[in-house]
Order: sequence, then structure tokens, then C-alpha cells
Amino acid sequence: MKIDTQGMSFGDGKSGRTLEEQRAAIKPMQVNKLNIISDSLKIELKDLINEVLDERELEKKLNGPYDVFEDGEGEWGTY
Repeated sequence: MKIDTQGMSFGDGKSGRTLEEQRAAIKPMQVNKLNIISDSLKIELKDLINEVLDERELEKKLNGPYDVFEDGEGEWGTY
């Protein structure tokens, strides 16, 4: 058995079937769904990630520029 790459026909090329008939004879691929992690673990990981992101945002706010002040005329200045 050989594959004719010029005519793109399967087999010896003398079957007389058209390319559309050959494609129609191919069975559709069967896809098996595989859950790597459970739904409860997905929820737990999402909550954990959001908690870490919230802490990171709070840390950014706490480490902000404390040496910036606003004087009486509404202009910003530094010490």
C-alpha cells in the first residue's frame, strides 16, 4: 500500500473513488474529555489567586509615596 501524494489518493490510486468520496469515508476524530483538575479545585485556585492579587494591590497602596504633600494652594510638593 502506498499513498499517492500527487493525486492525493489513498491506496494504489486505482480505486476510482473521487477525493470527496475518500474524505467522506474517513471517520470523524473521537475526542475524549479529560479533566486534569476537579471543579472544586478550580474554585479553590481561583479564590487563592484573587486573594494574592488583592494582597499585592494592598501592598502597592501601602508602599506609596508618603513624602508627597499638598500645600495650601493646591499644588503638590515634596519634602
